[in-house]
Amino acid sequence: MKYRLFSNGLRVHSVSLPVLFCLTSAVLCSGCGSETYEKRLNETAQYFAYLDVRNQALSGAWSSPTIHFRPPLDFQEIRADLPAAAPKEENADTDTEAAPAQPDQSIDPRQPDYIDLHLPGLEGAWRTEVPVDLENETVDRPAYLYVLSNYSLLKAKEKEAAANFFSDVNNQLSTTFGQFLNTEDFVTERFPHGKGYINPKSFTYGVLTPEMPIDGIPYEVQIYLSEAGDNQAVILVVLPKEMAHKSKLQKQIEYSLETFELQSPQGGGDGGTRESTQF
Repeated sequence: MKYRLFSNGLRVHSVSLPVLFCLTSAVLCSGCGSETYEKRLNETAQYFAYLDVRNQALSGAWSSPTIHFRPPLDFQEIRADLPAAAPKEENADTDTEAAPAQPDQSIDPRQPDYIDLHLPGLEGAWRTEVPVDLENETVDRPAYLYVLSNYSLLKAKEKEAAANFFSDVNNQLSTTFGQFLNTEDFVTERFPHGKGYINPKSFTYGVLTPEMPIDGIPYEVQIYLSEAGDNQAVILVVLPKEMAHKSKLQKQIEYSLETFELQSPQGGGDGGTRESTQF
């Protein structure tokens, strides 16, 4: 079947149905292409706005042999190469000038000094001061972030101990705080929550709320477990329960977890993947 079309010179042209369909589709698709382009352009703008907000919430990259991530901006790293000061002697003569105490090389300054807790496989530690609302005043109290892994156990070829690393950490916490930590209550958390612009990072998450206060203040311990092949890592966040403006710091922590990567030292297939965008 042929259809007649008129050009600007009013000359008649015969056009077959398939050709007419192609011409119509081309006109319509030109509009579709414009809408798709605008949509992609808008999503790209939103992605870079998201990156800008996240960058403002995080510090620079931090790495260990198996871990790569960006810590929350408000936390300052506790350096492992700064030995803790030796305690003063109780019976020291105050009338005589004593020699300055030498740092104790056997104490890791990254380990908690506010409670009798030794964290196994400690890779990094960070500290910040946060406001805490009390009944009649607001005071500053410390908050902590710790990164642990079973890397040293794997390196020493202690496979059984490396496989039980999660259980060891949980037992240490339970013993220190005198509370049973039921890992069956843990849930899966993904960051970012909901639809995001990167592949979400999954963690097994639990929280411990000690009955015993720390320096007179109730605290909570957030526990994030990550696993890739034989590699296991634990992120512990120790926060005052009554912290003011908690949502701001918590958002920084969530942004930080989005960047967390666990991988083998050789960069093999057992590790996490680098960020990739999703549109």
